[in-house]
Amino acid sequence: MDQIFDRLERLVKAWINSGASGGDAYGRETASGRGASRRSYGDPDLDAAMAELDDFLDTSKTETERREAEERKAQEERDRRAREQRSRAQGSSWSGGAPNASTSAVIEDAYRYLGLAPYSPFAEVKATYKKLLFKYHPDRNASSPDQLKRATETSTRINNAYQIIEAYEEARKAR
Repeated sequence: MDQIFDRLERLVKAWINSGASGGDAYGRETASGRGASRRSYGDPDLDAAMAELDDFLDTSKTETERREAEERKAQEERDRRAREQRSRAQGSSWSGGAPNASTSAVIEDAYRYLGLAPYSPFAEVKATYKKLLFKYHPDRNASSPDQLKRATETSTRINNAYQIIEAYEEARKAR
């Protein structure tokens, strides 16, 4: 709660100080000084918000458009890399015909971790997954930090096993 009051105090001080320095009542520069330089308000979040507002209100928008285009390109690049990484992680193992020896061992281990016979029907896998996750969910086992940690690790393993089986089943259906 103290952080909120600290931020509020900085914001009020910035508004008070800006009123004495020739800006308008909201801490912005008057029309005569607009565009000449960016003003610091003492609060980094307020500075960033005001810079964004100034960019938005600027009629030329060339710098803003350029920055937004660069941000879009960077986001698209991150998305593309993430898709490639996911496809390598999921698709490379069993995208072809039958799974190889190491892949089939991983798949069988995933079934065994869920307490099922290897290559059990997916409906059975899904039902078992839901029961186990309900039993070992961290929210249900939060009575002590140690128990919460064990429940988090167990539910993570359950999720990983289910994702392996689910990816295998999807690849098998796609063939």
